[in-house]
Amino acid sequence: MPLPPRPSPGRFAALRLRCPACGQGRLFCGWFAMHPRCGECGLDFRREPGFYLGSIYLNYGATALATGAVYCLLTLVGHWSPETALTVCLVLAVALPVVLFRYARSFLLAIDAQINRGQSAPNSLEESAPGRLSAEHLSALRTDDGKAGCALGVALVLILLFGIAMAVATLFFTGAFGSGADGLPAG
Repeated sequence: MPLPPRPSPGRFAALRLRCPACGQGRLFCGWFAMHPRCGECGLDFRREPGFYLGSIYLNYGATALATGAVYCLLTLVGHWSPETALTVCLVLAVALPVVLFRYARSFLLAIDAQINRGQSAPNSLEESAPGRLSAEHLSALRTDDGKAGCALGVALVLILLFGIAMAVATLFFTGAFGSGADGLPAG
């Protein structure tokens, strides 16, 4: 039995820090504190322990992309010295994760809501007997978990590949790949 359709949360609910189910309720009641439930539709924002650790990966990826792009722009286009560009990037690498904290959590919830439709549906667990889920519901949850695992695996591989590419680019631009006539690094 397919899960019932939910109302559309509207476009860009994650960017607006709104509930991924209805697009109306606010996710945060402070800079770092989240509401336990959506004030509009009742979606429970609490997840299993460790769920929000996934937002660290999103935050890291965004910070790595931003600092890498800023470094390239400052050194290649702006002709800044590498030391000055690294200083700017260090400040950015410290400040950006704090600024992006809420958005990383919001995007993680939005991804979870899209992949795990049965788990994030408001009142989905209350419809059956306490502690018991129907076979159809369990099957839908297993399918959702498989999709979520694949999506997270792809995201982690892309982040890892980006990190390796940034390390190679750093070594290339710092001259670590250049070598003198004797085969030793130039310098």
